[in-house]
Amino acid sequence: MLTVISGRRRIKDKGIPWKENYGEKSKEVKKKFEELLPGSYFRWTGKDYEDGCWRYVVVGPSISKRQGKTFFAGNKKIPNDPLKKAYSPSGKYFSTLRTAISYAIDMWGVTMPRDAGSYTVEDLKPLDIPKHIKG
Repeated sequence: MLTVISGRRRIKDKGIPWKENYGEKSKEVKKKFEELLPGSYFRWTGKDYEDGCWRYVVVGPSISKRQGKTFFAGNKKIPNDPLKKAYSPSGKYFSTLRTAISYAIDMWGVTMPRDAGSYTVEDLKPLDIPKHIKG
């Protein structure tokens, strides 16, 4: 008897070609963090050719109700309808930028940015991070 195990493939295993890319809204966020903490905010987009959807991955400073100022790594599908609201990505919070980037590499297959800083939550303490910024 042959047992077949199937399920969804991990995003990383789909071979999505990720490109660092910033949309209109994320360009403003990138600019802000480049002034405050250079090399701390990154966003990639890529097309999932299995389902035809575009996705994005974001890594950077964030704020959460539970953990306060922290680093976030998350992923989300981009809606096909440009008028449809894009919701916040799902992901995890980290105490260092490098661990957030490592998580994004392991989970989704993005590449390590050359200009990524070695920041910790201590570097975020003096910064004003707006609450609407979540990854």
